Amino acid sequence: MWAKYLLIVFIFYIFALLQNSFFVNFSLLGINPNLVFILFILLIFFEKKPTNFSNIYFAIIAGFFLDIFSSIPLGWSILILIVIGYLIKKIKEILSEKNDSYPYAYFAIIFTVTFFTYSFLLNLVVYFILKSDVFFNINLVFVFKIIYNLILASGLFFVYKKFMVENNSRQQRLF
Repeated sequence: MWAKYLLIVFIFYIFALLQNSFFVNFSLLGINPNLVFILFILLIFFEKKPTNFSNIYFAIIAGFFLDIFSSIPLGWSILILIVIGYLIKKIKEILSEKNDSYPYAYFAIIFTVTFFTYSFLLNLVVYFILKSDVFFNINLVFVFKIIYNLILASGLFFVYKKFMVENNSRQQRLF
């Protein structure tokens, strides 16, 4: 059980390093992919029975790595991700009443809403705490940022679903 949580810390660390070293070369319009946030959403989205402990644990680890590699004070991303984790848990409870499986359309909607919420709340922190002159505005670059991260999240969604969700059976399938 504890090995799972150590492995998650290691994977978040690898994603944070990739996000801030290798994927900087794939910057489009000055926008880098947010791999740590994408992994956070994937872990919470595919959690079978999300508990408050797992949501808070994922939020602390992801928020820590997001704060370490950014210019905002330590702890703000953690608080924002705890709120987002709770929001996803409530959305999944509503969706599970209607359908037991979570198709890609649910993921795309949840990712877009949560990425917008994360960006907005982080911008509020920068504006009020760090006294920035620029407030949150929705322009084409912001829309492109959401689309760019959604494309990467979609790819990781299908990889995660293929290798982690569908291969739970120990029996080998021939066809």
